[in-house]
Amino acid sequence: MNRIRTSAFILAAAATAAGVAACSGTSSTSPPTAAFTPLPVLVAGTTSTYSGTYSEVITYASPSAKQPNSTAAYKVSDVQTVSAAPTGAPAPFDVHRQLAYTATTVPTSGIQLQKRTIDSYESSTVTKTSQTIAQPSLTTLTSGIDQTANRVAGNGPYAYNDTTTTTYATPRVLFLYPLVAGTATEPLARTVANNEKSANGSGTVYSARNTTSTFGNDGSFVESGSIGTNETTNVTENSNGTATVVNTGATPSSVTIGLPVAGSGGAFEIPITRVTGSESKSYLAADWYPGGASPPSPLALTTQIVKGPSSIPSSCGVTVAAPNPQEVDTSSTTVNVVSGSYTQGTTQTFVSNGATVCRITTSTAQNYAIDTGLLTSTTVDTFTEGLTAQSAAAGFRRQP
Repeated sequence: MNRIRTSAFILAAAATAAGVAACSGTSSTSPPTAAFTPLPVLVAGTTSTYSGTYSEVITYASPSAKQPNSTAAYKVSDVQTVSAAPTGAPAPFDVHRQLAYTATTVPTSGIQLQKRTIDSYESSTVTKTSQTIAQPSLTTLTSGIDQTANRVAGNGPYAYNDTTTTTYATPRVLFLYPLVAGTATEPLARTVANNEKSANGSGTVYSARNTTSTFGNDGSFVESGSIGTNETTNVTENSNGTATVVNTGATPSSVTIGLPVAGSGGAFEIPITRVTGSESKSYLAADWYPGGASPPSPLALTTQIVKGPSSIPSSCGVTVAAPNPQEVDTSSTTVNVVSGSYTQGTTQTFVSNGATVCRITTSTAQNYAIDTGLLTSTTVDTFTEGLTAQSAAAGFRRQP
C-alpha cells in the first residue's frame, strides 16, 4: 500500500529586512551592507489551489485471478491554506493540505484513494543572510477503499483509514533561501506513529495496525505495536541490514535475517530463520539487495539538489504568473530488509519567488519474498500538480 511521499512545500510570507549603513566618527564612511530580503513564505490566511493527476501501477511477477495486476488513475485537487498553529504546536504555522481524488481508472489491488489531509507544521527563521523554512512534524490522514480486501475477503466495500504522524529528530529543512546550486544530504532520524485499518460496514476487520517506528539517519529502525486482535510485533532492523521480527499472538512467530553469504555457485544468498510455534525452518534466499551483495550503507538516503533557474514543464498545468522559476529536486532510496522492499523516488519542485508552483513525484518500489528473495511485485507511483489559483491574506502582495 504505497502512499504519495510528496513534501509539503508551501506558499507563505514574512517581513522585509533593511540594510544598515555604518558611520564612524571620522570623515570616512563604510559602504552599506546588503541585507537578505525574506521571501513571502508562510503568511497566515494565504490559500493556494493546485490541480493534477496521480497514478499507481502494480505489476505482479505471477499475476492471477486472485492477485491481478492493477492500474489506478485519478484527477487530484489540492487546496493549501496557511494559518497560525494552535498553542502548543511544534511550529508557528500550520500548512493544511486537503487533497481529493476522483478515480478515472479504478484499481483492482491496493487502496482506491478518496481523500488525504496533511497538516505540516512549519517555521520560517530569518537572519541577515538567509531564510530557513523547516518542518518539525506533519500528520497525514488518508481515506479510501481497500480493493484488495474487497477481492480477497468479499462482503465489501472495506473502508480504509490511515493516520500517520511523523516527528523529525531535527526539524527537516524544506528550503534554504537564497537558493544556492548544490547537493545536500537530508537527515532522516524521525519517529513515525501509524494507525491504519480496513473494515466493512458490518464491522468485519480485514487488517489493522497501530505501530510506532523510530528511524535513524542511516535507515535503521525499531518498531513495535499491535498488528491485529491480540497480536503484537517487535521489529529491529540494524544499520548493517541484519534484522529480527518477533510477533506474539495465538501462534507466536519470529524471523531472523542475517548478512549475505557466498553460495556454492558464487552468488550471494541471504540466511533466513523462521520460527512458528515450536517449528523452526532455515532458508537461503536469493540476494535481492542492490548490487547483489551486502545491503547498501546507509540503508536509506535522501538528497536535495538545488538546480537553480529552470523552466516549468507544461505538464504541470500552472495557470498563474510564475516569474523567476527555480528547480529543487529530491532523490531518495530505501532498502527495508524486513518488508523485502527497495524503493527509489524523485521529486521535482518548481518555486517562484518562494511559492511552490509545481510538484512532480515518481516512486518505484520493488517487493521481494523474504524466504526466497524472488521478486513478487513492482509498484510505480506518479504524481503531478500545478498551481491554478491563489488568494492572499489581507495586506499581502506577492513580490513581482
